[in-house]
Amino acid sequence: MADIEVDYPRLYWLSFAVAGLVTLLRAVVLGLSAVTLQTLILLVVGMVVLGTALRGLRSPETSGAPTEPTPLLIVAVLAATVYSVFTLAAIV
Repeated sequence: MADIEVDYPRLYWLSFAVAGLVTLLRAVVLGLSAVTLQTLILLVVGMVVLGTALRGLRSPETSGAPTEPTPLLIVAVLAATVYSVFTLAAIV
């Protein structure tokens, strides 16, 4: 059986990049009806998360992301994935 090699730092930052994009998408969808404080906060949070994730993706090995399957990595990736899936489901 072939071993699958996983780039854990890249997986970590990629999951946060997707969560940031989903947050920005949610802010845009909410902003189409009316711009509220919630919309502005979502916009700022999405930009910060996406910007941090993109910065981490540029050099994932030196970014401080987990390099092996630690509980932090598993919880962070699962949380970002669940957040993204449920937020996309709520938008659609």
